[in-house]
Amino acid sequence: MLKRILGDLAKVEGVNAAAIVGRDGFIIEHVANIQVDVDALGAMASTSVGTSEAMGIELGKGTFEQVLVELEKGPIMLSLISANEILAIVAEHGANIGRIRYEVKKNKDRIAAAL
Repeated sequence: MLKRILGDLAKVEGVNAAAIVGRDGFIIEHVANIQVDVDALGAMASTSVGTSEAMGIELGKGTFEQVLVELEKGPIMLSLISANEILAIVAEHGANIGRIRYEVKKNKDRIAAAL
């Protein structure tokens, strides 16, 4: 079920990969349309979320929900699914971020239930 949901996210125009990452940085499940170093993605996603959470606390902005990293060759979006799992989306340059955010929000509960 989880692989199917990630597969649906990976079919969204501009999405190259979708992965569920544990807080420990290990990949739980992933689907990719391109070659992606998923182990590196998992480790960096976990670290990025931890840093973003700390920033939210230190600046009094509340709990972490989502971070978007805009890079030269495309964005990476990290969303907290549960206390222990992160959804990482790797997209290509020019991808419709609004559409991707909508699909992530729409499928968040389905992903959590499949975990």
